[in-house]
Amino acid sequence: MKKQGYAESTIKTRTKILKQLVKRGAILDDPESIKKIIAEQTTWNEGTKSFAVVAYSSYLNKEGKIWTPPRYRRKEKIPFIPTEKELDQLISSSGKKLSIYLQCCKETGSDPGELLHMEWIDINKENSTVTINHPVKGHNPRIIPVSQELIGRLETLPKKTEKIFNTKDMYPNLFTQRRRAAKKFNNPRLLKISFVTIRHWKGTMEYHRTKDILHVKQLLGHKQIQNTMVYINLENAVFNNKRKDEFTVRIAHNLEEAIRLAEAGFDRFDEIDSQKLYRKRK
Repeated sequence: MKKQGYAESTIKTRTKILKQLVKRGAILDDPESIKKIIAEQTTWNEGTKSFAVVAYSSYLNKEGKIWTPPRYRRKEKIPFIPTEKELDQLISSSGKKLSIYLQCCKETGSDPGELLHMEWIDINKENSTVTINHPVKGHNPRIIPVSQELIGRLETLPKKTEKIFNTKDMYPNLFTQRRRAAKKFNNPRLLKISFVTIRHWKGTMEYHRTKDILHVKQLLGHKQIQNTMVYINLENAVFNNKRKDEFTVRIAHNLEEAIRLAEAGFDRFDEIDSQKLYRKRK
């Protein structure tokens, strides 16, 4: 796979799932054994089983063998979208490192793998931006503005390595902290929050705020617009088309007022009796 240019993360993931199959009783040189063990995994969804088939096919390719793989098709589901209050509850109740990482997820909408590979050199304190220089498959590198508060919190972390976050700590910490948060706030919905969940939340909220799908595509780093289009449906489902046509409207009486409104995010949309009208979606 290295010779064929596969990413290191893909190689590690496929190796990991092969080890899991063997641990569950599969025999790598017996394709029927692999089929049986995969079929018996009741806690695996269709997507995980499909990935296991791909991983085993890679192994057989190395051995110069072929098989008749079982057919598993990933079932599309509407992602769980928490409220911002729920995200803030999880962030506030988490430990220092995890809470900062979660805040990065919330403000950037980046894939968790992209943030786990983010380095100190990728932070621009003067411009309050972070650079995603290690995009995952199907994503583009990009520069994302963040709050000065987040920059300040990142600076409080120890600089022991080039990378900001430890990949081994984040997932176990999340599982522990969200159980505590769910109990603390008596909200079982917090148990459904994952790092990818926060990315879906960001994409949904950004589309609701701007109604600009190209802006969302650029923010999330998608190479294909088809991957971004899902947030149109998610926004409709989450907000049920509420406030779709609600705007704050202002009148610019002179150039100075027009500049202030434009800087505040208002767009000019009409002119009545020489009065220039500006609006911003609520």
